[in-house]
Amino acid sequence: MLRGLILLVWLLVGSAQANVPVFEIDTTDKTALQVGQELGRTFKKTFPDIEQRIDSYLKTFVTQDTFNQWIRERVTVLKPNIDQEYRDEVEGIASTWKISSRDQLGDGELSLNEYWLLQLIPDVGRRTNCSGFGVWGKAAVGGATLVGRNMDWRTSDALRSLQAITVYRNKKGGIVNIGFAGYVAIISGFNQDGLFLAHLDSPLRQPYTIPANDSSIVFDLRKTLSTQGTIRAAAKELSRYPHAFSHNILLADRDSVQVLEQPPMPPAQLRTDQSDYRMDYYWGKTNQIAVVNCFVLASSAANCLESHDALRWNRFRTMANFTPQQPADVSKVMTIMLDQANPFQEIFNLLTVQSMVFVPETLKLYLYTVPISGQHIQPVRYQEFSHLLPFNSSTTSHWFNALNVLIVGALLLLIGAVGYGELMRKKRTV
Repeated sequence: MLRGLILLVWLLVGSAQANVPVFEIDTTDKTALQVGQELGRTFKKTFPDIEQRIDSYLKTFVTQDTFNQWIRERVTVLKPNIDQEYRDEVEGIASTWKISSRDQLGDGELSLNEYWLLQLIPDVGRRTNCSGFGVWGKAAVGGATLVGRNMDWRTSDALRSLQAITVYRNKKGGIVNIGFAGYVAIISGFNQDGLFLAHLDSPLRQPYTIPANDSSIVFDLRKTLSTQGTIRAAAKELSRYPHAFSHNILLADRDSVQVLEQPPMPPAQLRTDQSDYRMDYYWGKTNQIAVVNCFVLASSAANCLESHDALRWNRFRTMANFTPQQPADVSKVMTIMLDQANPFQEIFNLLTVQSMVFVPETLKLYLYTVPISGQHIQPVRYQEFSHLLPFNSSTTSHWFNALNVLIVGALLLLIGAVGYGELMRKKRTV
């Protein structure tokens, strides 16, 4: 029995669209601009005052002077480094909204600069926490990968009211963006191959560098989900680029869950359950992994300076006791992600906006979104989404492929043995 649990988990099975809006778009034969325009009109229809809501949130997030500085020194420098198709999509959305020419936070109107700041908050503004946990193989029921992720952001009722899922469908399958209406980049998301990616801050307490050649991590996550299908391929893609901030990326596929510890400049390092960990952040768990807001590899920079990182890490380690005899299922991962054992340092805390559990093998998503009030209501309800993307059965785990090879090989040996025995029998008969 897990100690410290003070919340009941209530799993809602079935349709959740009435609670969390799901915006779907078929991107086949559409330009990025057309995709943005179609999404923009749909967002606007659902949230007629969406511009005012975003402006209101930004007013609570940053002062006018800081906003002006970030736009001048960060956003306008970083934006040209973003792939043109994503810039076109943002511009397409904005073209269907009422956009102001004045950058004035809190005036009830939204400028293009304000909208771009929303997109790039993890790149230029930070102020996020987050955590994650994953199990797979012998530690999970049926060997299926399970990954949990809490997104802890400083939000307002305006931004919380825009929580949504955006699904981009195409001939290959598509990607699912778990975030907010109008948010084009990826904070948390997955694709048709079962690849899941999530961004977590991991500050090194270094001065912000002007991002002349830097890439946007949240747009890199979207690009990676659009082009890659496994952890290793995704980590290789993400490790190519420098970024203004350091961060962790939680990655999951049908084989395992890993963490990319990524400083501002390459190389990044991929952490597994068997990696060499720091002495003060020892792990020692098999087929299980956790992540908080600092690096824990022995070879990474030492940035675990906050007590809430140490407390959450130790709590994850205490709860990560899954074995072949007592494997984890979805409900047990939910229980971990809702843990509140450490007062004021909880895994599930006052800043948790979204908590999710994802199953790469089936593409099932279980999602909790905090009410607009920002107050968690018991019992906590996870909503199940089962058909956001078509299941890509052609992508199988390495384990399954290896098993197929062994089975086929064994059958061929058996057939050969039977054939040889029959041949010898006939020769003896003659």
